[in-house]
Amino acid sequence: MITNYNNNNKITIRQAMIMYIVACLSPATRLFPAMCARLGGRAGWVGVPLGAAAIAALAGVFALIFKNAETGPRCLSDALTRAFGAVLGRVIIGVYFIWTALLFTLHIRYYAERMLATIFTTADIRFFMLTMLPLVYMAVRGRLEVFARFSEISALLFTIVLLALALCLLPAFDPANILPVTHMDALPALKSSVPPLSTFGYMTLFFFLGEQISNKRDAGGQGRRAALYLGIMLTLVTVICIGTLSPSVAERMPRPFFSSTKLITVLQPLDRFEALLLSEWVISDFIIITAFALILISTSKRLFGVSRTPKLAAPVVFLGFVGGIFIAADRFELEMFSYSVFALATNTALGFGVPILTLITGKLRKTI
Repeated sequence: MITNYNNNNKITIRQAMIMYIVACLSPATRLFPAMCARLGGRAGWVGVPLGAAAIAALAGVFALIFKNAETGPRCLSDALTRAFGAVLGRVIIGVYFIWTALLFTLHIRYYAERMLATIFTTADIRFFMLTMLPLVYMAVRGRLEVFARFSEISALLFTIVLLALALCLLPAFDPANILPVTHMDALPALKSSVPPLSTFGYMTLFFFLGEQISNKRDAGGQGRRAALYLGIMLTLVTVICIGTLSPSVAERMPRPFFSSTKLITVLQPLDRFEALLLSEWVISDFIIITAFALILISTSKRLFGVSRTPKLAAPVVFLGFVGGIFIAADRFELEMFSYSVFALATNTALGFGVPILTLITGKLRKTI
């Protein structure tokens, strides 16, 4: 699997969007049910389709940024430099680099904390990091096309598991927990769209891999398909959790989606969904951690002028290991940061605000 990077190591925009979809599944299933229930109550599930509509609009922005495949920007780093100039553009890329590094270490720690809480409660948390990061290292050193194909298979498996889980939870589902939603719930529903907007903004980071993504001009169509999928599947996840647990219970649970599987009372021989769901979560964690590592390497090339990409794999993985240990003392600190206004606002600003400003500035300066 370990091969040197070359210019033919490319994926299509469709594969990039599937990578983005699977990468969103782990943080979304962890964050959306509790946060949306806390902010929106029984109307909390409405925030997810609102966030999905914003993805479709964001995809249109990137379609315009990369409209000209021959003379236009090759990746988001290139677009930022063209729009804001060499100095300011490099500063903005640096901000993205720092924030992506923080997200990279954050998701490594979240993965380890989840494994610690659900499998081996007395194990050393570093053990779980040491089992994941060698795989990330090999994936980063390997061909992006192979990683993209693995993401496609994972997306299919995740879809099957979520649909099966939804069917098995129907007997425990109480419509009164999510309905009725009236005009009086408009403000709570709007508030509940903040966590989806924050997570869905990860789409922007994937365009730092633009030099390895072909037919980016089709970002609008493929992005709308990704928005439709995430809107349907993650609305289903949120509805399942709030509908079975109730908003007041869901907002207080650290892993409401995982806990909802314990309510399954049908198909007794197959009612232990915890292990299957946990395995899908691990796959999603692996994909999002690897994707952030690839994005860090891509931004490093622009910031530091590094041409030999494989040489950056080891430093990035080591950064993830050290950062994962020291980023927080425990799971509660992780959740406090993830739920903080600063984290949600920064994700939203970098995910949606900067790309829109880049398009407007680039068009006014006629550099995009």
